[in-house]
Amino acid sequence: MLTSADLAHTHSSDGPYGFSEAAEPFDKACGKWAETLDKKQLLGVAASYANKALSCGYPGLVILHGLLKGGKQCWTPKLYANLHPTYYGMMVASFLPIENCDNVV
Repeated sequence: MLTSADLAHTHSSDGPYGFSEAAEPFDKACGKWAETLDKKQLLGVAASYANKALSCGYPGLVILHGLLKGGKQCWTPKLYANLHPTYYGMMVASFLPIENCDNVV
C-alpha cells in the first residue's frame, strides 16, 4: 500500500499559500503519528491545525490510519524523514506487518 500525502503547504511566506504558524506543529504531529500510530497525534493534534496548515494530503493519512488500524494485522511504523525544504512539508514513512500480534499493545 502506498499513500502520497503532502503535509502543510504554509511553511514559507514566499510560497503560493503564504505562511501559517500551524504548519510546523501540523507536520510534527503527523510525524509523531507515523512513528507511533498514535491516533491522538493524527486525529487530535494534527486535525486541530489542518485547516490553517493547508495540507492536501491529510485526508489520505486519515484513510491510511483507518486501513492500518481497522483490521487484526499489527504494524511496525518507521519515520524516515519529516521536513520542509520548500514551502510544503514532506514525510517518508513505512508501516511493515508484524507476524505475531500477541505481544503488541
